[in-house]
Amino acid sequence: MNPVELKPGATGARITGDDVQFAIAWHAALRTQIPHAGVSAVTIEAMNVGNVDDVVVSMTSGVVEYMQVKAAVTAQKAATPGWLCELSRTGGPSIIQRFYRAWIDLRSKNDLPQLVLITSRSIDPDDLVLTLRDRHDRIDARLRTATTAATRDARDSLINHLDCTEDELFDFLASLRVRTDASEAVWKQHIAEVSYAAGVRADETAFRLGVAEVREWVKTNRVKKTAADVAEAISRLGIHATEPYTILTINALEESDAHPDAAVTLNWVDRFRGTEARNRRGLKDPKEWETLLRPQLAEARRALRDRGARRILITGTMRLPTWFAAGVAFQETAGFTPAKIKEGQVWTVPSGPVEPDSICLSMHPSALGTGRDVALAVAISTDLTADVNHYLTMASQDIPVITVRPSTGTSNASITSPTHAYAIALAVRNLAREIARTNRPPVLHLFLAAPPGLAVLLGSVWDRVPTTQTYEDLRADGYEPAFFIPN
Repeated sequence: MNPVELKPGATGARITGDDVQFAIAWHAALRTQIPHAGVSAVTIEAMNVGNVDDVVVSMTSGVVEYMQVKAAVTAQKAATPGWLCELSRTGGPSIIQRFYRAWIDLRSKNDLPQLVLITSRSIDPDDLVLTLRDRHDRIDARLRTATTAATRDARDSLINHLDCTEDELFDFLASLRVRTDASEAVWKQHIAEVSYAAGVRADETAFRLGVAEVREWVKTNRVKKTAADVAEAISRLGIHATEPYTILTINALEESDAHPDAAVTLNWVDRFRGTEARNRRGLKDPKEWETLLRPQLAEARRALRDRGARRILITGTMRLPTWFAAGVAFQETAGFTPAKIKEGQVWTVPSGPVEPDSICLSMHPSALGTGRDVALAVAISTDLTADVNHYLTMASQDIPVITVRPSTGTSNASITSPTHAYAIALAVRNLAREIARTNRPPVLHLFLAAPPGLAVLLGSVWDRVPTTQTYEDLRADGYEPAFFIPN
């Protein structure tokens, strides 16, 4: 007998949809507390806006975003044009038809409608339309200029399905964003980030209280909630935190990862070699580590200081030398407190005193001579010693390598907490200072295999150390010199 496949029922799907919708709504509500986010109010299940009423976000610019959530208990089926154009079970209009009709109606009211379809489904990598989505989650620009016969046929099918002209299609698509992979877990991560920026606790209890507050809004009324309304709710729920963080986003790997609440965003994806996040390693022009990227980091620091920002939440997609350099740019000696979120925890400078952790060294600095370069291989997540030695040999650099390991051993589980990470960062920093005193190297070559949060924390305390050359891991191709940190 074949095993029975248990599928979620309609009630489960409805509850899942509500949970995701309420999480998205609480995220939007928290954005009203961030001045530079430009969000003035949020409405849940708004009236008189057609089929795009789940979450309506009013911007201070006058733009209004209408979000509709299509969440499923399982996300086994991909988001495709076929799914968008599929008629409802009762023979009613398809998802894309409902969005198109809502857009026409809202535009007729002299509104500035921006429509957002949010789904827990993923995009089919073989799809001819949705894979054209840009980093702003829109498909209009690339679909308009597509030249393959198959993509043109897909475009014509959309025109026929919506019974519109080509110009009308692209006017509509220019106002439509498609956000995929939007599970409740993903939105919890978004809420954690925006909570720190809004000065709100980011723990599980605060998340549940916020979602429950939204549920009450739906049950009692469906009126617009202003920033003052949300502030009152935060106070009543008792979920205030310390001084809020200001968000800095650096995207070096993933084009589509745009943080809407970042005070400053640096987009470097096109500067790197590779076609997707997993294989983007090393710059097309390696000189740009110093001629472009580091100057832009310095400009971001100036811009955030001018805004009065001191607590900086660093987000985005980047590899370890960039996380480290961001920590250096916003280190404590410059008057900042940098932070990185991992799995709902904020990795930042602890409020109380922390003693450096014990670390294990492959050799002591006293065993080396003076006046020559030294390499430091920080082996937290994995042992990179062999790779570093091979790279230095191939590069004809006779540089001794000191490998640093945590006392808990080298593994993905070697860091037990953010405070432990900071204690290790202090220990590595102190080792670098000892190398400066004992060996006086012209340059300290820093190779990292560590969690991004530890790289940020290490950068945040990297002062009174030798001038440092960081390295980008190119995997099979060795390393590439990355940021050069003068000291």
